[in-house]
Amino acid sequence: MTMDSDHNELESPSKEPSKEPVIGSDGKVSKDIPSKKVPQHLLEKRRLGRIKAAEEFAKKLKIIGIERHENEHIAQPITLKPVSVINQKNYSSNYLKNDDQIFYMRERKHLRQQGQSNGPSTTTTTTAAGTGTATEEGTPALENDENMDAEDDELDCIIIHPGSSYIKIGPNYDIFPQQIPNLVAVPTRNGSVPPRQEDVSENEAFQQLKNNIQFDFKERMRYYKRRIMPNSNEQAATFNAKSEPELVPDLNDFGRIDWIKDQSKSYYGHDAMKCLPSDFKLRSPFINGSFNLNERNYASFQEILSDVEQLIIQALAAEKIGIQKSQFSNYRVVLIIPDLFDKKFVESMIQLLLVELNFQSVALIQESLASCYGAGLSNSTCVIDIGAKQTKVACVDDGVVVRNSSLRLNYGGDDITRLFAHMLLQNRFPYPEWNLNEPNGWMLAESLKKQCITFQDADIAVQLYSFIKRDPYARKYTQSHKYEFKLFDEVMCAPMGIFFPEIFEVIKPKEHEPNEYVINQCPRSRDIYTFKPNDTKSLTQMLCLQEPNKWYSNLSRDIDIVQKLLNLDADDVNDANDSQDEENGNEPQIKENVEDINHRQYNNLAMPLEKAIIESITNASMLLGDNMSKLNVFYSNILIVGGSSKIPALDFILTDRINIWRPKLLSISALSTLMEKIGEVIKTYETENKADLESEDPQAAIAYKKKLSKLIKAEIEAYWDSLQTLHGDEDLLPINILPPPHDMDPSMLTWKGGSVFSKIKLLEELNITKQDWNMLGNRILQYKCIFEYFDH
Repeated sequence: MTMDSDHNELESPSKEPSKEPVIGSDGKVSKDIPSKKVPQHLLEKRRLGRIKAAEEFAKKLKIIGIERHENEHIAQPITLKPVSVINQKNYSSNYLKNDDQIFYMRERKHLRQQGQSNGPSTTTTTTAAGTGTATEEGTPALENDENMDAEDDELDCIIIHPGSSYIKIGPNYDIFPQQIPNLVAVPTRNGSVPPRQEDVSENEAFQQLKNNIQFDFKERMRYYKRRIMPNSNEQAATFNAKSEPELVPDLNDFGRIDWIKDQSKSYYGHDAMKCLPSDFKLRSPFINGSFNLNERNYASFQEILSDVEQLIIQALAAEKIGIQKSQFSNYRVVLIIPDLFDKKFVESMIQLLLVELNFQSVALIQESLASCYGAGLSNSTCVIDIGAKQTKVACVDDGVVVRNSSLRLNYGGDDITRLFAHMLLQNRFPYPEWNLNEPNGWMLAESLKKQCITFQDADIAVQLYSFIKRDPYARKYTQSHKYEFKLFDEVMCAPMGIFFPEIFEVIKPKEHEPNEYVINQCPRSRDIYTFKPNDTKSLTQMLCLQEPNKWYSNLSRDIDIVQKLLNLDADDVNDANDSQDEENGNEPQIKENVEDINHRQYNNLAMPLEKAIIESITNASMLLGDNMSKLNVFYSNILIVGGSSKIPALDFILTDRINIWRPKLLSISALSTLMEKIGEVIKTYETENKADLESEDPQAAIAYKKKLSKLIKAEIEAYWDSLQTLHGDEDLLPINILPPPHDMDPSMLTWKGGSVFSKIKLLEELNITKQDWNMLGNRILQYKCIFEYFDH
């Protein structure tokens, strides 16, 4: 055998067939395809050849200077070691799979642990409620929400509801809150007696508006067949002119006030009401759901925050509550804020409560939603809050305030008090030097209002009343005098001002110049990108201010009502704000004063209450969609709250006024069906006339709108014709004004709702802690509010 034959033998594959089965292309075992095996020594030879070739190639690379080096052998310029690459085929991680890895979950556990450690339990083991499992003290069963002790969880929450007249504050286990007057008295040497209110008896505008109210009053009495005695006003005026005072000894005056004249310190709340403006500066830190920045007696914004801090400290330290400042870290806070809130006010209050007062956490809830919680309502509700300075109307649906339905009216209980006093003085009231700008004069007016005013028709007659005049500047033992006087229609005409709010504008005190120094220290909240004011706005509020002649109650044609409903768009709020900014100036610094004026105008809506309710309910039903189907639910659940709503028979007269001013189209129960048909007509017309809709020709656009209006009008007329053909009338939507549950004071209802809110499990996810606030600031409000804080 030669060398060539040996070489061929080595290189040629084995001719013996393989005994292993071969899988064919069809997936079956093939016996026809033989398997060929390479010898082992040949494979080894090939491997050595590859190694040798690689060494030769590496030598050439080294000569060139581009050889490869492993990273581990390179000297690192820093001490950090490189991170090895994760094997993508086989890796695992527990990132964000445990509660301890989520920031707010850790905070929840921390708060829960802190609450348990502050609880009354002192034993080494505690039994989790409802489970029968024991846990060690300081390490409660945190993994299961149901394992929390409900009683311990209720004992550590303070509810705060700031108001223009009173601040309602107290722990959530109290039945009623502590009501602290929103007043602070600071000693001063430059005090003086404030001037009397302006005499409006000769004001023609006031007299004309008063005649309109009296005419409406007489028409109502005539409708309900209530007899009015002739010359009743003259009879009451004659008696008042002849009324003589009767001296009341101090021992017999059970309502005697011990006026404070000690100027060694400041006084807060109830004590401040006993201070006279001749010795003290009287100031209120809150007004209209925000800080009272226009108060002339404040020299800085820090003085306002200091007064708020002291009011809270002294209210909680009172004997009824007995919580000292050193204990605040054991308590959480639920802060009740307005529906249309001022963001700077909200953020400043959170900063004050968490940082300055060191409370454990703060949670936010809006007033209208809190009122629903307090009344135990789960259905869609229209909430009317009649406060001291403002009246607010808003609709709540599915646990959320329909923000674009909110209205803020610029009158309240104080305006009724002032109007009642002016009517008494016009009727020859036996106290002609009555000064409403003094604390004693205002307290007398408030007591007379609560004693006399009513909407009950049967109680209107010439009636005898009495009051005690207390003069703090008179000599001792001669300070109190009793007077008798008579009233007739003033008891009903004064509160009817909420249906004729133009009269409040005439008698309101003249506004002084804004306190620019304090206002500049607390600028309005602005968007960080556009630098435009970004406080909460309401579409309904904007439309009512811009187009008072287009309120639903002022529209007589059905086609106008339908067109307004169809053109309703929540984006109009931002468009209106942008257009105002463009008209008023170019630069934000130049527009500052103009924007402040617009802000004041935004809060200066004088609209009759019944018309405001119609506007709010109609817009809320339209914005919620579903073809106005919510209209019936809102009218069936109208809730009235607020300290100034405690007028007898208010619900009765309000129902009548809504029925009078509500358009017939908005009163029918089949409105949702009609709106659905109109929507189908519009959709069909737009499909058929798509070219005209997209045309840029103004004439074509006008013709398009005219033809569409004719189609809508024809649909409305066809509906009324079919109604007459069937039975001649349509079922009207009922109006149901809900009374406060269990005869509860309506002024306490909102605070009570905050108390209910503090006891539900949801609150754990809404608590804002100091760590949250220090880390994220106001950004945390986007994630820990049950309402939309930032607009998108």
